[in-house]
Amino acid sequence: MEDISKTFTIQWVGPFSSSNPAAFKKYIDDPNTCDKHLFSFYYCSGSKKGRGFPVNKKDYRYFGLHKAGTPITARVNSTHKTLAKFREYKLWLGTFSDSAHQTAENIEEVETLFISTYAPALTENDRKKKASPPNSICIINLWYKTNETRWKIKKDEMKIFDDVLVYEKESDSYSVANLRAIR
Repeated sequence: MEDISKTFTIQWVGPFSSSNPAAFKKYIDDPNTCDKHLFSFYYCSGSKKGRGFPVNKKDYRYFGLHKAGTPITARVNSTHKTLAKFREYKLWLGTFSDSAHQTAENIEEVETLFISTYAPALTENDRKKKASPPNSICIINLWYKTNETRWKIKKDEMKIFDDVLVYEKESDSYSVANLRAIR
């Protein structure tokens, strides 16, 4: 049996639509929202700009990290080189449930686990698709609406992600599962 020394809960909130940036700004600026410096991850899915990309095709996806110390709005904005490739997208923000876990090392390991686990679905990610986290790690994902109540059923754009991800370093094995509500 292998020691899993890192277990994190990531709380995801969304979706925010690129066609309604005011809703994103209102959420981020709300004093009742967690500090915008604490959102370490973001995920977007949508249609891609340009000739040859169908308007109604919504299967372009990107997972990114945001380093601690600056607000998420410094990263997720109209100047972001990957987000600028999307015609329209839905955006989700992720934060550690315990802000003490928000270290550069943990952020990097979580991003690596997500990208390596879901590489085929993350069409716009180029790096880390074949990388593995340096340590065994377990992630529990919880999904929230923009009013911060739990989603009972995951939105379609988030169904590519499982609720639980486990990576075991010694055996280089990945396991995933979805949670089931019992009440």
